[in-house]
Amino acid sequence: MKKFTVLVALALLAATGTSYAVTCSTDNVPGATLLVPYFNVSGDASSGSIAGGGVDTLVAITNVSLWGAIAHVTIWNKQSAPVLDFNVPMTGYDVAFFFMRDVLNGNLNVNPNTQNMDSGVDPCRDVDNIGDTQPQFIRFQHPQYPVGDYFDSIGYYATPAFSGNFRNRVLDSLDESPAYSILSTRPGNDVDNPACGTTSSGTFTANFSGYITIDVVNYCTNWFPNQSTFYSFDAIATRGWDGNGGSNVLMGDVFYIDPAPVGGNISGEAAVSLEFDERLEFDTPTWAASPYKTFYGRYGFSFNDFTAGPDPRFTFRGDGREPLGTTYGFRYLNDAANGLQTWATIWRGDYWDSDDDSTTQSVTNGNNLCAIARNGRQITVSTWDNDENQNQQTGGGPSGDVPITVYTNVWWESNRIIITSNGDMNPAGFKGGWTRFTFNRNYNPLYHQAWVGVEHTAPGAFISVGHDATLLDNQFLCPVTYPFAVPGNVAYGTSAN
Repeated sequence: MKKFTVLVALALLAATGTSYAVTCSTDNVPGATLLVPYFNVSGDASSGSIAGGGVDTLVAITNVSLWGAIAHVTIWNKQSAPVLDFNVPMTGYDVAFFFMRDVLNGNLNVNPNTQNMDSGVDPCRDVDNIGDTQPQFIRFQHPQYPVGDYFDSIGYYATPAFSGNFRNRVLDSLDESPAYSILSTRPGNDVDNPACGTTSSGTFTANFSGYITIDVVNYCTNWFPNQSTFYSFDAIATRGWDGNGGSNVLMGDVFYIDPAPVGGNISGEAAVSLEFDERLEFDTPTWAASPYKTFYGRYGFSFNDFTAGPDPRFTFRGDGREPLGTTYGFRYLNDAANGLQTWATIWRGDYWDSDDDSTTQSVTNGNNLCAIARNGRQITVSTWDNDENQNQQTGGGPSGDVPITVYTNVWWESNRIIITSNGDMNPAGFKGGWTRFTFNRNYNPLYHQAWVGVEHTAPGAFISVGHDATLLDNQFLCPVTYPFAVPGNVAYGTSAN
């Protein structure tokens, strides 16, 4: 009975509000891009493959559309450097799922019914599969045909798809130290992180972790989302799709699995869905000068649309993906003695400067964190107990408290952070209450965005509940400096499409 009562309490903690299918608002609807904010895989990889039996992450993607689609999966390390990508053709109403351990072991045919050599033709090169009818995947011929990215991009892979030095580079780029708690002390970078420009040693020192983006694309590609060609050649799916939901055709979910007989648990949540809206097209040739805040906008490329070959229906400047927020709140459990604990999954994608003052922009260094000297990752934390008390009393009684803030740091782009017994965010040691995380947004607000998920665990095998934190950005995520045509809809700049 005690175990059942605890489980009910956790389920109540996970209750969330109503979803709104509105661009620039957090809602659980099909998107054109899915974000898996964190993954974790444990196991000994010294023998040529990662051994099973430890922590793993299960990812599932579903094409909710009648038409075929290609999901382009990119695996990033904690420093926001892309490490590995592959293409997943999907028929209409199709489901594909994969364990991250299998992917890191080189098993990339995660949807074998479509990832095959039908009639000896790779699904990415089947010119009969161009169009909007089921089960066709490709929207138009790759503009580099028959060379370049077209020649390198496939949809059917050998098993394993990589080995030797390539495998070592992938794993060494992802074994970057454990997930850190919120700390005032900067962690050190791994000395061998090939995605960050250092040589692979082939020796792996920690779990493999990072985050994943899954983009609907118009054709199979090996371009990463941080490359200008991903946009200037209209690889990323934007406008021009059929009326059956457009390019917003993917939903997904993720499960974090710890099979340990003592202390193990399974927690799951929906993947973060990012909708495409053609009103988020950039009005100027330079992305950075655009008035719109988008998910991939932090890469700031100049765009010269490729119009000579692709169908003009697909011409679009930028990514058109709605952004994420910067302030989140959630309840927490802080009673480790009784086994009641809370973890936070935090993803953030910002544009960093090189000084220690996170409120000003001095020398811009870019988007990834490969050089650990980059700072500006400071966040503001305010924590209350269940009776409105804060970490410090300032007089006037609980309801009269002035919010007390703690300035601390989330160091990586992708993190799983222990909230229970975390003195950085809860110095008073409250047994429970709620906390507010505010991520740096004082300069270049077009680039700053984050996401927070929450996991509560309780005594007993596999009792765990996961859910999104509550967005506290007044719900609307496009820049407030531009007028909203309708509250909750896209914020327009100088012109609208």
